[in-house]
Amino acid sequence: MIKFNDFKAISLRFFSRNYWNKVNTIEALSFGTKIAIIFPGLLLGVQFWWLYIFALLSSTALIVTSTIKTLPTIIWFNICWCILATASILKHFLT
Repeated sequence: MIKFNDFKAISLRFFSRNYWNKVNTIEALSFGTKIAIIFPGLLLGVQFWWLYIFALLSSTALIVTSTIKTLPTIIWFNICWCILATASILKHFLT
């Protein structure tokens, strides 16, 4: 079980310049994009279809960076997200 001090130490790494390598920066931007899509949809009932284009790009980037870190859960999550983002974009143009 993770303790508060461990969580705090891990979280403070965000503020370290050494943490922000290419892979971690891509991950942060990708997850930020997903939050930008989910937040207005869930809390405000508004969906911006064009954000899914960025989600598709960011998920593809995450798949590539996750193979560097070998995180299969992230890889498969982003493969599924790419499918959902593509479906959302197609839905917008086909309906």
